[in-house]
Amino acid sequence: MKKLSVMVVLCLAGAATFVQQSFAQSLGDVARANRAKKHASASAVKLDDDSMPHSSVPSAGSEAEAAKKTDDKSASTKEAESKDAKKDTADAQKKSEELKKQIDGEKKEIASLQRELDIATREARLRAAAYYGDAGTMLRDQAKFAEDARKEQDEINGKKQALDAAQKKLDDLQEQARKSGIRSE
Repeated sequence: MKKLSVMVVLCLAGAATFVQQSFAQSLGDVARANRAKKHASASAVKLDDDSMPHSSVPSAGSEAEAAKKTDDKSASTKEAESKDAKKDTADAQKKSEELKKQIDGEKKEIASLQRELDIATREARLRAAAYYGDAGTMLRDQAKFAEDARKEQDEINGKKQALDAAQKKLDDLQEQARKSGIRSE
């Protein structure tokens, strides 16, 4: 009976390794297949406003006058577009710098709030250790210790809420930066 059960276990283990080897692909093979799919889809022609010509062919008038008008229009359009692009990039840089400053300020605020919270928690633990370490104080000042402990806990809870609010604000700013295309670290 023992030999039979040992044989069954060995057969199952052998079958499991055979199935695993026959169906398993290496990670490299999967990565190569995904890369090939990505390159195949990237080579497709992309049509958008940047790749399409912006000038239109006039339907009436002489061709020479039409060509001259389109050249004048395209030159003035190009100048206007370049001025708009410069303004847009300057505005975008100002906004990105302002957003980065806000993110940095929020990170500093979070760091100071975290430090304050750590200090308040440490002080509460020290007071509790001192209180519980002295039996005479425990008997004399139970009500005072309870009131002080409640105040300390309220202070800690307030700091935790402020820290959570600051963290949420930082997350919102980072999400706004991400949507704007600004990389924030």
